[in-house]
Formats: sequence, structure tokens, C-alpha cells
Amino acid sequence: MADAERALPVYLQNLKASESLGEEVITDQQEIVDLDRKRNTNREALRALKTQDDKVWLLMGNEFVKVDKVVAEGWLQNDQSVLDKEINSLRDGLKDKVAAIKRMEGSDLSSGFNLKPMGRGELGAVYEQP
Repeated sequence: MADAERALPVYLQNLKASESLGEEVITDQQEIVDLDRKRNTNREALRALKTQDDKVWLLMGNEFVKVDKVVAEGWLQNDQSVLDKEINSLRDGLKDKVAAIKRMEGSDLSSGFNLKPMGRGELGAVYEQP
């Protein structure tokens, strides 16, 4: 009985830590979804700019601003790259948090859990003919 009494605080501490990490995972997943929606909206705006003339109206905060099409495309592409970096950063952190939860549960991680997708250069090398 004494062993169970000593193990209970450690168990509760691990349970609190895994619950806290679980909440962070859910929060990060929701943030990824929100950022992805913004990214899709930017992509739609970039596509719509292709049919516009030289000057376009943009909503910045609470004001509409008329700017050159090239400037607007630059701003949207810059915003797009920032969103991509944020999403990738959250996804990488998500993998670490899920791995930590799995370790706390005593589960073994599958061998392919931390795989990274191939980049364009690597993919091109795969499809090259020798």
C-alpha cells in the first residue's frame, strides 16, 4: 500500500502534464486551421489580381487603399510566405508535443512518425532518368 501512495503523486503529475500538452496540441491545431484559412484567402486574392487592371483596392485594417497591382501582389506574396512559415513552425512543434504525450503514456512511437516530406529538389532527383 505504501508503494501505491508514493506512486500516486507522480502519476497525477504526469497526468497533469499530459493534459496540459494535450490542450496545447488542440490549440495549435485550431491555430493551424485558422492560419490555413487566411492562406487560402490570400491565394484567392492573388488569383483575383491576375484579372485586374493597374490599380486595385485593398482593405487594410478598416480602410480601403488604392495601390498598384504589382505592390498588392508583393504584399500578398510576402504575407503568404509568413503564413507558410508560421504553419510549418506550428506543425513541427505539434509533432514534438504529440511525441512527448506518447512518451508519457509509455507508448512506442512508430518509426515513421518524424518523417519530413521531400522538397522539390529531392523529388526532381527521384524522377530523373539515369
